[in-house]
Amino acid sequence: MILRHVLKKDLPALEKVLKPWSDEDPGILDILENLVSAGFGHEARCRILEIDKAIHCVSVWIPIKSNEVRILALALGQAPGDPASEKFLREEILGWVEMGITKVGISIPQSLSSSLTKCLRTCGFMFEGFSSCLDPAEKPGVRLCKHFLYRSVSQPEVLEFLRDLLLSLGYEIRNESEGFGYRTREEFRLPFMFSPWHRITRSGTDIIIHPPARILEPHELETLFFPLRIQAENEKPLLLPMEYKRACQLIDLPDGSAQQNTLFEPVSFCHPRSVHFSDMTYTHPAALKGIRKGLPLVFYVNGTGAVGVGRVEDWRLDKPDNPGSMTEETGCLDSVEFQELAASSGPMAGKVLVLSFQWYKPFKKPVALEEIRRMDESFNPQRTRALSPRLFQSILDWGNRLDT
Repeated sequence: MILRHVLKKDLPALEKVLKPWSDEDPGILDILENLVSAGFGHEARCRILEIDKAIHCVSVWIPIKSNEVRILALALGQAPGDPASEKFLREEILGWVEMGITKVGISIPQSLSSSLTKCLRTCGFMFEGFSSCLDPAEKPGVRLCKHFLYRSVSQPEVLEFLRDLLLSLGYEIRNESEGFGYRTREEFRLPFMFSPWHRITRSGTDIIIHPPARILEPHELETLFFPLRIQAENEKPLLLPMEYKRACQLIDLPDGSAQQNTLFEPVSFCHPRSVHFSDMTYTHPAALKGIRKGLPLVFYVNGTGAVGVGRVEDWRLDKPDNPGSMTEETGCLDSVEFQELAASSGPMAGKVLVLSFQWYKPFKKPVALEEIRRMDESFNPQRTRALSPRLFQSILDWGNRLDT
C-alpha cells in the first residue's frame, strides 16, 4: 500500500471515483486541476491510498481556519469493514494531529452516507447534523465531525470531563445524586421530536451510561477525541522491544528528514510512503497484567532505541499449533524469537501475547538507550516491561524534539 499526494495522471480516475461528490459540487474537479498544477503551493490537499497501482481511497480537504479542516470529498474501499479504508483514515487523522488540528468536518451526500458513515464513526467521527430541504427531488446530506483533544484526563476526573464535554456539544445537564442526566437542548431539536433524559453515573472506578446500562470504556473516549488519553490509576504504558528486521516489517522508523519539516504541514503529508498493513505483533505474556484497549505503547528497536508510540487495539494469548497461522497475521515469524518470548512455565507456558495496535506514530528521532538511562538508570529493554508515567512522558518529549 502506498500513501501519496495526487498526481496529474490520477485525474481521469479521480473523476470517476469522486463523481458522487462532483455531482453535488462540480468545483471539486477544478480544485483538483489547480492542486495538481500548483502542487504544495495550493491550500487544498488530496491524498491517495494506492493498492496494486490502483486508487483505493481518496481524501480531498482544505484548511478553513488555523486549526480546522473541511473534507471536500472522500472515497473509501467498497467492502464493508474494509481494513485498508480504516488504515487510510487513521493515517489522515495522525497527520492532522501533527498539524495541531482541533476539528475536521465533512458533509456527505445521502447517496454515500451509509457506505462512509460507519467507517468514519469507527475512527472517531460523530454526527453533527444534516442538511434539510422540502423539495422531494433533493436528498438531505449528513454532517459529521471529529474533535481532537490534546490532553490527558485522570480516571477520577472523567465524570466532570464528560459533564463539560456534553455542555459544549449542545446538551442540557440535570444534576443527580450519583452523576447527572443529559439530553439535547430544546433549541437544537427537530419539530415533533422529544428528547428523553439519559444518565451518566459512577460505579466504583467505572462510568455507567444509561439506557441501556453499560460501562463506558476509556478507549471509546480516546478514539472519539484522539489524541485524548484517559489515565487510569496506577496505569503504566508498555515498552515493546523488537529486533530491527522485525521493526522494518511492522512500523515506520524515525526519518532524519523529518527535522527539516515544512512550516505548513507534517512531512508525512508531503512525500509518498509505504503503509504497513499488519498492525499486529507478539511479545512475552508478562505484559498481560494491566493491559487494556487504548493503553499506550512505546516501540523499542534493539540497537536503535525508542522509535515511536502507539496504542493497544486488542490482544490474546496464543500457542499456535501451526506457526504459519501467526505468520499470516503478524508477518515474518522468527521461530527462535518465538521460543524466547514464550512463557517457560506456569499456566501460560509456551504461549506468547499477540498484540494488535493502532495510532502508531514514529518519533522525529530515536531515543537511544544511553539517553533513556539518563532518565532512569535502572532501565532495561531486554523484555516487554511497564514504564512509569514519568519515564514514558520523558521519552515522548525527547523523541518529538526537533533539535539534534
